[in-house]
Amino acid sequence: MVRIGILGCSNIAYTRFVPAAKRVKEAELVCAAEEYDKTKLEKFCSDCGVAPEESFDALIARDDIDAVYVPQPPALHYKWAKKALEAGKHVLVEKPATVSFDLTSDLVETAKKSSLALHENYMFVYHSQIAAIRKLVEEGRIGDVKMYRMSFGFPMRQANDFRYDKALGGGALLDAGGYAVKLSCVLLGDTVKVDSARLTGLSGYEVDMYGSFTIADEKGITVQASFGMDLGYQCRLEIWGSTGTLTANRIFTAGDGVEPEVEIQTNAGKDHIVLPADSHFERSIEHFIEEINDNGAREKMYKEMLLQARVMDEVKKVAESNL
Repeated sequence: MVRIGILGCSNIAYTRFVPAAKRVKEAELVCAAEEYDKTKLEKFCSDCGVAPEESFDALIARDDIDAVYVPQPPALHYKWAKKALEAGKHVLVEKPATVSFDLTSDLVETAKKSSLALHENYMFVYHSQIAAIRKLVEEGRIGDVKMYRMSFGFPMRQANDFRYDKALGGGALLDAGGYAVKLSCVLLGDTVKVDSARLTGLSGYEVDMYGSFTIADEKGITVQASFGMDLGYQCRLEIWGSTGTLTANRIFTAGDGVEPEVEIQTNAGKDHIVLPADSHFERSIEHFIEEINDNGAREKMYKEMLLQARVMDEVKKVAESNL
């Protein structure tokens, strides 16, 4: 049993993480703390059935937890993940793990030194639809893959949302763009490099609000991605092959109970496929526990996090060169 403390009473912790963790038989939720809006703590702990703790430091110091979940805004992840690792706790951190390659690399090295799990919660990659889509492609349903296109964007949120606050690690790249980078790395592997990128802001905001990039692997297979935080909603993957295309319209956000739909179009016509529902948060927590118990799984996640952070930094640098 992995005993978990929650560092922050965020919405994603309340609505996604806690319900999923309660369904994972190897996980036990023990306690929670909140330092930025303490009015949330009593209701969060009462509703979630966990004990309140007076501070993040006090929670990390507890002997009755093995791991912590860090669901704060991105700029705060490094500080608290680092403290937890140094205290000998495994860490499941929301995406992105940090705001830079250097900070992520430091967390990975800290975790490695003590053989601790460090898991970045890009939960969508654990949804069963990813394996199902791979299988359809491997079966030759669209011929040889030549190109991927993906888009992830959503309408404007409330003005006080952390995504619009530079000091908290806001910006479209660190938020929606990170999903596109993650899926690009999953599809293309660790030989990827960034060919082009652009980040665009809006008047009145200090962060990038939408953007795009092109990434290719050593064979020249390309991902074209677009993302943003002031757009009509899209959550789409298109795989373009030599004999057809495969399209998935909930690739990043197929939550609990959602049956993802895939469409394959070839010269022979269209094939509409409904895939099984899954809980990607639950699957991600299960992978985290596997990493706690298995060195190979732990090392794999370290490598995935460093690749993600490297490509995120490259997208930012290439985009800045276009200013």
